[in-house]
Amino acid sequence: MNDRETVLLLGGNGFIGHNVINFIVTNAEFSKDKFVVLSRNINENTIDNIDYVSGDYGDKDVLMSLFSKWNFTRVFHFATSTTPLSSTNNILSDIKGNLIATIGLLDIMKDFGCNSIMYLSSGGAVYGEKHLDKISEDEICDPVSSYGVVKLTIENYIRLYKKQYGINYLILRVSNPFGKFHTSEKQGVINIAIRRALREDVVEVWGDGRQSKDYLFVDDLVEIIFQLIKREVINKTINVGSGKTYQLNAILDTIKIYLPNLKVNYVGSKTTDVKDFCLDISLMNSLGNFKFTNFKRAIERTILFEKEQLK
Repeated sequence: MNDRETVLLLGGNGFIGHNVINFIVTNAEFSKDKFVVLSRNINENTIDNIDYVSGDYGDKDVLMSLFSKWNFTRVFHFATSTTPLSSTNNILSDIKGNLIATIGLLDIMKDFGCNSIMYLSSGGAVYGEKHLDKISEDEICDPVSSYGVVKLTIENYIRLYKKQYGINYLILRVSNPFGKFHTSEKQGVINIAIRRALREDVVEVWGDGRQSKDYLFVDDLVEIIFQLIKREVINKTINVGSGKTYQLNAILDTIKIYLPNLKVNYVGSKTTDVKDFCLDISLMNSLGNFKFTNFKRAIERTILFEKEQLK
């Protein structure tokens, strides 16, 4: 990042955003930068170089107030108000809360001369069911949920704003992240399975558990994000994953090594769930020297985090 950046972080109180903030406060190189976190749910006070602001980025007045107060040099857009299942149950709400809100954000960025945005898209949802060994960024996208359609449409508008108004972008199509600061009970099967095993609740699995997906430890994801920024990678759409697939039943068996009380209930699969995918991360690997945490070690660290939350 350049000297004295001022960054608006949307979704900074969410899973990935929380990990990004943790990375910032534990790395002295960001001490000169200012981060403003906008979130609907704020449970933090201002710390060091980070200000927390309560509000919805879909509210134009909130954004106008923030952009008038701070001279933002870039935006990290990590916010989403839906999951693949919930989005399809209420498509209009998905469009309004995510797509229209993002276009409003881009308009305000244009008006205030903020010309850099990083957007977290979805490596599974935008592609849909491809039945390929590896899915590259060049594949035709065929989403099976409103969540995926909206993510893809947001990508297209971000690219359009680059063409029309010169707003530089970095779109990251992220696989399935897991790890510390995860709280959702609806999305993120690894954390949910560990949490329910610790509570002695039943883990609900959609389908037969033989689906294989690309899973990425969140610590590795955050390292990748900041390496790409440090290398000044711009105007690219990049798959971000581990490049490996893990069958869900095998993951549950790994968790059982540490938490033998894990109980699983198999239910019907959902049409909004992409069952199998592995991202081709050749482009990502060409842009940096990325290291990945051993998968079993990542599971262990995730279990430690979830145990801490029960205390």
